[in-house]
Amino acid sequence: MSFDINYIKEKWRHAGFQKYLRNTGWMFFGRMFSLAVSFFVGAYIARYLGPANYGLMNYAISFVGLFGFLASFGIDGIVNREIVKDHNKKDDLIGTGFFIKLFGAFLTILLIAIVSFLTISDNFTLILILLFSLTFIPQAFNVIEIYFQSQVLAKNIVRSQIIATIVAVCLKILVIILNKGIFWLIFIFFVEACVLATLFILAFLKNGHHFKNWKFKKEIAISILKDSWPLMFSAMAIGIYMKIDQVMIKHMLGDEQVGLYAVAVKLTEVWYFVPGIICASLFPAIVNSKKISNEFFEARMKKLYRLMFGIAISIAIPMTIFAEQIISVLFGESYGGAVPVLRIYVWVLILLFYIHTNIYYLISINKGSILIRTTFIGGISNVIFNTIFIPKIWLSGAAVSIILSLIIMSLFIKNHK
Repeated sequence: MSFDINYIKEKWRHAGFQKYLRNTGWMFFGRMFSLAVSFFVGAYIARYLGPANYGLMNYAISFVGLFGFLASFGIDGIVNREIVKDHNKKDDLIGTGFFIKLFGAFLTILLIAIVSFLTISDNFTLILILLFSLTFIPQAFNVIEIYFQSQVLAKNIVRSQIIATIVAVCLKILVIILNKGIFWLIFIFFVEACVLATLFILAFLKNGHHFKNWKFKKEIAISILKDSWPLMFSAMAIGIYMKIDQVMIKHMLGDEQVGLYAVAVKLTEVWYFVPGIICASLFPAIVNSKKISNEFFEARMKKLYRLMFGIAISIAIPMTIFAEQIISVLFGESYGGAVPVLRIYVWVLILLFYIHTNIYYLISINKGSILIRTTFIGGISNVIFNTIFIPKIWLSGAAVSIILSLIIMSLFIKNHK
């Protein structure tokens, strides 16, 4: 026993362990703060708008989300990996990544405008969709966040996110007090993205970096896109199976049902940050462990899988038991129809945590192409299941559909790693 205690103490005091522990702590604190504040304000917004208008707002956000894959070209994880491998190329990598993302933002907005004009007849809905799509432009500066992640400098990210969240929350509360409605609530999403981009820029400059060093390198762009295109198409499929349900519910059941379903989704999505933060924080260490040996790398991945499963199950069980109380307290009696949906939908966490971890695993071993087949299978199966189950069991059908599609994806990954 003494050996074990001494071993634990030695690992605890290790400089590398402390560095990653602090980084993970900062990321958890920042996300927990932002999510907690945004979640409760979101519940306030849902009460203010009511199920129908809340459904319309979420429909606009979901519609734009279907095209989000194109805005980033799937390069985030690749740029992170390459900076970790060769820090001397950081300016070329960041600069190239920025211009790729900026081009992707304008291309995405154009595509959204064309598709929405062809498929949506309501002018107000069109305006909401186009307004929300503008958030892709300032998001190009998220390359700075990628750099800070690669250097295990979460403090810079967290400070910026907290300030941007506070600004957005204050503006949303003001909009509700002044009774300005959905348009201005959507506009605040764009303002928040601009504030966050500005804060990232200031943090980047404060750390002694300069934009003049950013350069677009054609050969680097080709190399990044060569590795990222599987991730981009995977993101497209992910967008389909995560957003298409609300779009289909809107056209099959109406705005109010979208509002009820969105509540169950929001209560589950609030936990999506967990695998992202853990993987983003530990990703540099996992990549570096491969340099030591494949056995060491695989051992770290197994520990990560176990951690993810334990966290997911500890969230899903209490949310299933107390679903009625949670929805009643946070959103009010008018959203009672979301209770049975939440009790089903929350179990996607186990599958999503597993899949999210595998995304990082496949990136680290240069097998991102597997994600294309996996996510396309998931996206297509979700559309098929939604078509079958929504008319039969309404909102619960959409929740069942996404779980079935995620099960298919998980099995495919397990058999093709």
